Amino acid sequence: MVYVRAIEESTLTLIVSGKLWRNSLIMQDKETGTLWSHITGEALDGPHKGESLETLPSVQTTWAEWYAEHPDTRVLKKEQEVLGSRYEKYFRDPERAGMFRVEWLRDRLPAKSIVYGVARGPFSVAVTGDRLEIDPTIHTRVGGDSLLIQKDDDGGVRAFVVATDDSAADDSPTEVKVLPIFWFAWSNFYPRTDIID
Repeated sequence: MVYVRAIEESTLTLIVSGKLWRNSLIMQDKETGTLWSHITGEALDGPHKGESLETLPSVQTTWAEWYAEHPDTRVLKKEQEVLGSRYEKYFRDPERAGMFRVEWLRDRLPAKSIVYGVARGPFSVAVTGDRLEIDPTIHTRVGGDSLLIQKDDDGGVRAFVVATDDSAADDSPTEVKVLPIFWFAWSNFYPRTDIID
C-alpha cells in the first residue's frame, strides 16, 4: 500500500513503531508520534487520531515493466545488501498466523493463503491468488460499486471501479487500492468480507 504523507499542510516521516494492531504493523510519524495502521491508513492514537492518510493505488510488478512505463523513476538503494529475512521460518510455517493468537475465518481459507483485498466503505472482497491464476479478469460488486479486478501479465493485480449506482455507464474507470495480504490478516480487519475463490 502507498499513502500520501501530507496531512494538514505538513509532510509526515513514517517509521516502524514496533507495535502491532490485529497482528499487523503500526506506523508512527516522527513529527507528532501519532500511530497509523498500515492496513487502513487510519490514525489509531495520538494528535491525528481518527484521521486517515490518503491512499494511492499501487501495484506489485517487475522492474522491467515498471521502468518501461516510468523511465524517470528514482530508486532507493540500501547501503548494504539484504541477504535474508529474520521472518523466513515464520513465512514457511503454515500454522504460524501472526504474533498473537487470533481467530480468523478458518473454515473459509487457510491462514496464509494470499488474497487480494479491496475495501469500499464497510464492504469488502478478497480474491484468492489461485482464482486469479485461473481467471485473471474478475467482475464483481462491492457495496454499490461495480469492480473489475485483474491480474496483469507481469503478475500485478489492480482493481477499478467501472460503474456505480449513481454514475453513467460510460464513465471512465477509477483505480482503487488492492492489498495483497495473508487471509488471516485480511479477515481480522474485514471479518464479513466476501471471498472469490
